[in-house]
Amino acid sequence: MIFGDNTYGLRLLLSLTYLNYLLQRDGLQNEWVTGDAMRWVKSLTALSVVSLFSGCAYNVQVSSQSGAAEVMSTKVRQDKAYLVFSENLATAGKEVKPGFQCGAHRYPMYIGETLENSLSKTVEAAFPHAVRNGGAIPTLGDGLVFKFDLSEFDPRVRFSPGFFVPTADANVDIAIHARVSDKAGKELIATTFRGQGHSSQDGSCGVGADALADAGQKAIANAMENFVDKVINTGILDASMTATASK
Repeated sequence: MIFGDNTYGLRLLLSLTYLNYLLQRDGLQNEWVTGDAMRWVKSLTALSVVSLFSGCAYNVQVSSQSGAAEVMSTKVRQDKAYLVFSENLATAGKEVKPGFQCGAHRYPMYIGETLENSLSKTVEAAFPHAVRNGGAIPTLGDGLVFKFDLSEFDPRVRFSPGFFVPTADANVDIAIHARVSDKAGKELIATTFRGQGHSSQDGSCGVGADALADAGQKAIANAMENFVDKVINTGILDASMTATASK
């Protein structure tokens, strides 16, 4: 099972073992074969053995994204707004398993804080005085309330064969449910916006974390753009602001 999970490590180990054999066989006949070369090959072979029989955890680092560039200038308001995040969004994360190839490894991917920062940056582009209120519903009643809940987080990575190194193909799907209420607590809009991201990178098993990070950032950026289109740039919030101003 270990060998099946580490196909590329096994291939590298066999190649180094054969090279080690050739160097030992021909070492006395070829002046270029030095003691340093022999020690280098033996050290690399030993390292390959360790890697072959051990799995690693590669933490996936996903940076925050923003849909601010998509916000129409006519939708920027100086009114106060509150952002509320559900617990499942704030703690969003999964440990991604790659399947057969590189199967001894795992890829922890936690994006809760990244989602909060991304949503905050996006809302702040339209409401510069927006306030992050954690998971608590504000009681002052002096601004719009944006509530966000994570509906889906599905990160996946698979490795396809290559001669020297595999190719990591990563896909990330995200869905977030948003509800916006006015100062009186009346719900103005409830909708779900989604984001998808894909990334393909060549390398050893560790590159799976890079592919997942890239796919995750693309998915979040896509989701933020869709949020702006479905919520910020619509006329629903305009009607609320007009009604409030007329009172």
